[in-house]
Amino acid sequence: MSSWEFLHRWYMPFAWITAASLVCVPAAIYFQGKMALHTGAALGLPYGEQWVLRDDYLATIVIYLLNLGAAIWFFAGDGTARWAAFWATLLGLGRIILPIALTSMSDVTVAGNQHYIDWGTLRYVLWFQDVQMFLLGIMVWGAFARFVGETGGAAAGEAHFAHA
Repeated sequence: MSSWEFLHRWYMPFAWITAASLVCVPAAIYFQGKMALHTGAALGLPYGEQWVLRDDYLATIVIYLLNLGAAIWFFAGDGTARWAAFWATLLGLGRIILPIALTSMSDVTVAGNQHYIDWGTLRYVLWFQDVQMFLLGIMVWGAFARFVGETGGAAAGEAHFAHA
């Protein structure tokens, strides 16, 4: 076995998405700490002391695109790794789409057609969603491991005939 053989294992897309989450989420939170805060009164809004431009927030999560690196395993020779890549890539898409949807549904347009989000409230929802997506990734990894364990990594046809 060559020293790079492990890269073709079925679990590598899940390892990628887990490692990407462990890097991306703290990096995004770090960048979010540098966003300019605006008061509601300065924006002509009736409440809130911590409003940020929606686009400033979205710029902090561009790093989440690293999650899509799990798609590399679509090109692996093993069918199990390709299926794992499919599920891990879906998780990566969810990690990107959900925060965009949450911020787009809750933004407020002020004069000048600028979109702001109430960072004082929304950040906890977004951070909790990050934790949920991480845990979902671990759960899918575990479920997939169970599936692979039952078939011994063999294709479905081979496993079926082995039990017949």
